[in-house]
Amino acid sequence: MNKFTQIRMIPAAFLGVVLCMVGLLWPESEYKRPLTVAVNIWPGSERLVMACDASNTEDQRINLVEMSWSTAVLAAFRKHVADAAVVTLDEMIRLEADGAKPRAVLILGISRGADAIMAHTGNRWFWDSHRQPKGSNTTMGHGVPMSMQSLRGKHIGVELRSSSEYLLKHALAAYGMTFQDVRVVPLNLAETETAFKERGMDAVVTADPWCTRLQDTGATVIYDSSKMDLELSRVLVVREEVLRTYPGELRSLVSACLEMNSQAGSQAVEKSQDATLRREGFTLGQWQKSLQKMRLPDAAENRRLFKQKAGGLEECLKKMSLEMLRLGLLEHEVEVRGLFTSEFLEEVP
Repeated sequence: MNKFTQIRMIPAAFLGVVLCMVGLLWPESEYKRPLTVAVNIWPGSERLVMACDASNTEDQRINLVEMSWSTAVLAAFRKHVADAAVVTLDEMIRLEADGAKPRAVLILGISRGADAIMAHTGNRWFWDSHRQPKGSNTTMGHGVPMSMQSLRGKHIGVELRSSSEYLLKHALAAYGMTFQDVRVVPLNLAETETAFKERGMDAVVTADPWCTRLQDTGATVIYDSSKMDLELSRVLVVREEVLRTYPGELRSLVSACLEMNSQAGSQAVEKSQDATLRREGFTLGQWQKSLQKMRLPDAAENRRLFKQKAGGLEECLKKMSLEMLRLGLLEHEVEVRGLFTSEFLEEVP
């Protein structure tokens, strides 16, 4: 190799060394995993399911994880398997008490009878005429009122550490009873329908879609969420740090979810109806019946409930925290003021 060729190779070699160094020192692009949202089967979550699909873009990815019962969703959130989840208000308070730092960004639905204590009808029961909470008019036989007192000593299937446990304790307390007065059988929500139909249970605490399906087979509602305020509302919660790491995804998801309200009856919603009925195990008639037992707040109602003091989310959560402490569902009172944010509601028309 002559001297001239060697001289020409020096810049090329130098450039190669420089490029190698740049490659080694250049910061790697940080991988950002998709926002993961955990939901259990509940008719009011269907618009969120559609919103997750609508919010997916090349830059923003949202994964939906469907689970069959509430405690599985709570476990996924606690263990950081899910970044966001659909939970009831009492479940959100439990998560906060456990140090999971949930923050509600949207009220998906307010239960107005979609959560209930269901019992068998017929001679199986001995119904008494003890007093009932105001507004209760469930009767059987010769007009004799059905009462929670009828559950004394009976086997009741319930998913513990979930909203079902809260509903049962709340209902029993309204009649001066506790868990000691009934025989509690731990079940998850997906098991309640089968356990009830096989008559292994005298009663079950359940929610839609199982509640509506059981009613259609002759089960009777003894107590339901229509007798409560906002307690059995479902909210979309995210972990506190997720508010900072996924602001774009959350903004898109909340907006898309609320848009589903205004698109009711549209072609897109009609096309998704078959998938919804399959997921919920509903006929069209059952789906329509279920929707009558819940209220799906729009953007304006969400903002009002998030912000107003009297009758709003904060007042309800404070009351629930004290109630859960009294019922033995909490070991200490939970500070609820920071449990929700309207940040992602402000930009929604």
